Amino acid sequence: APNAPRLTYLYTANVTLGPTIQYGDGPKGNRVAIPIIGGTFDGPKMKGTIINLGADWGVTDNFGVFNPDTRYGFKTDDGANIYLQTSGPQKQDGLLHLRLLFETGNANYTWLNEIVAVGVLKGGAGSYVVIDAW
Repeated sequence: APNAPRLTYLYTANVTLGPTIQYGDGPKGNRVAIPIIGGTFDGPKMKGTIINLGADWGVTDNFGVFNPDTRYGFKTDDGANIYLQTSGPQKQDGLLHLRLLFETGNANYTWLNEIVAVGVLKGGAGSYVVIDAW
């Protein structure tokens, strides 16, 4: 059998959220918008703050599964802007398993453009969530 890919820890993010906006039941399910208004991320090769510009445009489908659809940004401690998009289903235990997609033109972080990354989101206390990324 072929060797399985290995995961390398990227960071833990503490993401600060604004008040949820409800759009109600639509053709794809129950849509919400959850503003992403700040936070921090810290890992062995990158750390910094979460830019106050982004949201999760998630939808709960007809099976009752919440599917996040986020777009937001990181500002690294050395000044790079990194765009981040996440998606993935919520599991029955409440955890969200995320697919992470990065985009940046900063030479120090272009390696992020080429990786396959995953995350696990856990609820925090009130207005934030925690995401561990590999």
